[in-house]
Amino acid sequence: MSEIGYHPNYFKYVEMIVAHPNYRGLYYDRDKNGKVNWVVTGKSHKGQLRQKWWDATCRRLGIPIQKGCYAKAARMIHPTGKHVCQCCGKERSIFYEYPTLSTLKRLNKAFGLNLLQTDYTILSFVEHFCTTTTQLHEVARLFKLPEVANKTELLKLLKDELIDKQSRYLSPGVMCNPPDRFNGFHSYALCCRKEKDTGRHDDNMKTYIQDRRAYEDWSDGNYNLANRMMGEFHKQSPIPCPICGKIDAMTADHIGPISLGFCHSIHFTPMCRSCNSAKNNRFTKCDVDKLKILENQGHTVVSWHSKFIWDSLKNKIFNDIDAKKASSLMAKCHQNVLYILALIYRKTGRAFLMRYLHPEYSMMDYRFKNFDLQNMGDIQIIESPLDSKNKRKNQDRYIRIAFESLEAFYSKENRKNYFLIKEEAKELRPIYTAINNNDFDLADTRLRALIELLSKRLVNLEWENNTQAYKIQEDETQLKVAEPNESI
Repeated sequence: MSEIGYHPNYFKYVEMIVAHPNYRGLYYDRDKNGKVNWVVTGKSHKGQLRQKWWDATCRRLGIPIQKGCYAKAARMIHPTGKHVCQCCGKERSIFYEYPTLSTLKRLNKAFGLNLLQTDYTILSFVEHFCTTTTQLHEVARLFKLPEVANKTELLKLLKDELIDKQSRYLSPGVMCNPPDRFNGFHSYALCCRKEKDTGRHDDNMKTYIQDRRAYEDWSDGNYNLANRMMGEFHKQSPIPCPICGKIDAMTADHIGPISLGFCHSIHFTPMCRSCNSAKNNRFTKCDVDKLKILENQGHTVVSWHSKFIWDSLKNKIFNDIDAKKASSLMAKCHQNVLYILALIYRKTGRAFLMRYLHPEYSMMDYRFKNFDLQNMGDIQIIESPLDSKNKRKNQDRYIRIAFESLEAFYSKENRKNYFLIKEEAKELRPIYTAINNNDFDLADTRLRALIELLSKRLVNLEWENNTQAYKIQEDETQLKVAEPNESI
């Protein structure tokens, strides 16, 4: 391993990629030691330069600019189809060739093995382990494919029906995310992702159906009911995806992403896994229209801390370009909100902030009748109180994750350049004073006023005067705007 923890093979791979003609014109620079700066922030000026290159590449390849377009382009132009993991230095396929964990579990059980996820691609697994007709039929059955006469037929079916169609049974060896990484792929691959990406640790993934993001993002909404609803999606039979039309198992897509400040509520849209992943933390003009309809029906769609910026933007969104800009602006506002909450937590503790959490939601049980993903309006929700050891454990977990996330958020130093409020800003003092005097209602009023002021600044800076905003972003040393003069 190198002195900074990256494998030497990774550096050789990086140099090969940046020199390859397929990436000619794609922006990169080097640090003081001559190493390629592989990662840039998508919202920075450097990120915008890369974004333009990826847009132009998609147009050159005839790929429409829509969900999943950049991932498709990244796989098309990659010169080898193999990505080198920065951690272990091993090559991994960029295509959907490795079994998912659930698929691997079934393969291991059927063949009496104990393989890891990246030990074999599905094709190499068949080549190595399928030596009898019975074993060929077992693999075909597992993937719901027709019976085959020989190994050649099975390999062709797997490629045509699973790999090329990015089946939910399989996973790529490395995740895709242009323009943040130079070639559009994460620096670490599937083999090391659990160790390096804390959100993918086994303990987190086992409870992913509880959607810990809602806890980390301090999202409003009945998280218990929403989580139960998400779990119900996993039990339903495959249907045509409303986005791409592919018949597949559906996931629950938040119409308004919780990472932008929207509620973790039961108002989901069915969407296949690949389309849901491609949507990421953005919303479209269609999503905005759905959210406004829900609001007109009396539903709360946005969390208390993001309501002002949503109300400021929702009637200014007339197309998907506007929606993308609004997504970016709401994400930046939400990051600022979390930073303010983190500062309050570090300064005053939990007591005041507990008013924004709802652990009581954990103490209910929910069942559903008439659950039909193609007729979501017919679903009936049956609720009943339930006090159990597991419910209390989930309640404690919800609170713990919420506050741990604030501490972790504060500790990520690289984020602080994007914050409009400094750690010692005078706007925070009246809030601290009210909390220390146990006047939590006054503290709440002052906090909401500060968030409203912050939201106004963001809208004025980056929506009403967009040219000025991008000019400021051109110099990464000036990303932090001036200290506001207003006083709460």
